[in-house]
Amino acid sequence: MTLGVYFDGFCPTREMLEVAQAAEQAGADSLWFAQHMGFREAIVWATAAVSVTSTIRLVPTAISPYLWPPLPVAMSMSTLAEYAGPRTSLAVSVGNVLNLAESGAEPVKPVRVMREYVQMLRALWAGEPVQADGEIHRLRGAKMMFERGIQCPLYVASTGPQVLKLAGEIGAGILLSGALTLDSCRSMLTHVDAGIAAAARDPKSVRKAGFILLSIAEDGHVARQEMLRKLAFLFRSKGHAANIATANLGIDHPAIMAAYARHEPEAALQYLPEAAATTFAVSGTPRECRDQLAAYLASGMDEPIVEVTGTPDQRRLAIELIRDVCGKAGGR
Repeated sequence: MTLGVYFDGFCPTREMLEVAQAAEQAGADSLWFAQHMGFREAIVWATAAVSVTSTIRLVPTAISPYLWPPLPVAMSMSTLAEYAGPRTSLAVSVGNVLNLAESGAEPVKPVRVMREYVQMLRALWAGEPVQADGEIHRLRGAKMMFERGIQCPLYVASTGPQVLKLAGEIGAGILLSGALTLDSCRSMLTHVDAGIAAAARDPKSVRKAGFILLSIAEDGHVARQEMLRKLAFLFRSKGHAANIATANLGIDHPAIMAAYARHEPEAALQYLPEAAATTFAVSGTPRECRDQLAAYLASGMDEPIVEVTGTPDQRRLAIELIRDVCGKAGGR
């Protein structure tokens, strides 16, 4: 079983580099760099991580076609591949609706746009001039002038049924976002399987990855309370409604959204029971986290991806957890 580590772009670059190096030494298989709007840039971070690692895979995620045209993305990833070698992958996604709106973008016809985006990126990496008339992007003979003929594996990130099915049809892998219940994960993976079957693909050819929120501390209560703050922030979006319903915890989702709309994040916490911290994420003591992570490993994912954040002691505990899990799975 492989295990990855992801970075949400919130911590300083120096801390990211320290964690990246420690994660590789602990046996992690991949590093994922989230492109959260207004925070650290994913492809730049992946490039920086090359300097402190040697074999671990590097995956900027999730680049949206509504914000980044295909040619600049192909150029950036090919530059990264020239520096890092064949250990680069890319995750693409429709993107966070709130972030898109803030940037003045509207996610029209997402299934068509995602299919065309993947096709354009692969055509550019093939090295020949590309002619394409897409819903939002058009290429008129654009071509790559270096690193031609080298394909970057493409993951498609989503939680929506149609794009998940598309991911199963055309992706080298799929990526689920964080803060999902186990029931949500299993349900979403059935849409991926439907896409794999529709395209008559070998199921083993499609990697199934997913972000798993992690909060670890010697005091399990402290770890869970920290996780509730992360969950409240994520649940400010209506996109989590169906996922929250699968938890059966009586969470007042509209009240959480209303609290954030009033700019009162602390008020949102009263609507999240402590059980939410272990229903939507992995949190608690090192032993508790190991047990909770095992359930995600058995949910159908073959590439769970955890975050490593917090105080230096919490990051140390998270790295020890990775070493323990990867060691049991045979490590690198």
